[in-house]
Amino acid sequence: MYVLSTGFLTGLSPVAPGTAGSLLAALLFLPVRGCGVAAAAAAAAVLTAVSFPAAAWGVRRWGRDPSRVTIDEIAGCWLACLAAPPGLPGVAAAFVLFRIFDILKPWPARRLDRMEGSAGVVLDDIAAGVMAALVLLAWRWISGHL
Repeated sequence: MYVLSTGFLTGLSPVAPGTAGSLLAALLFLPVRGCGVAAAAAAAAVLTAVSFPAAAWGVRRWGRDPSRVTIDEIAGCWLACLAAPPGLPGVAAAFVLFRIFDILKPWPARRLDRMEGSAGVVLDDIAAGVMAALVLLAWRWISGHL
């Protein structure tokens, strides 16, 4: 559970562990997306479901919302990546947008972040991922690349 909670050890990064986890997420998403949208969506759903017990484990071990727990960044970033155009530029845009929303925590992410336990750890990142996905989908719709 240690490896999962720390986002495959990205949470041990001495600098910006959340960014390290998000970057790993984006890099891991690329080959999964190559298997098709349905496979990527299924993998994202499983990853999101697993992030709750993994985050709960980290909270019990290190306290409320520890920076070492980065599985939540991976789950949130994957949600953003699902809306990205295929390929590296689209996934890079998803990564950047996710990090912006995760750092700034606009409503409802800030409110969700205040929740106790693994729900607060994970749901703010899920919200950031959804917000980034909505921006990407809006851009794709406006540009005619849906």
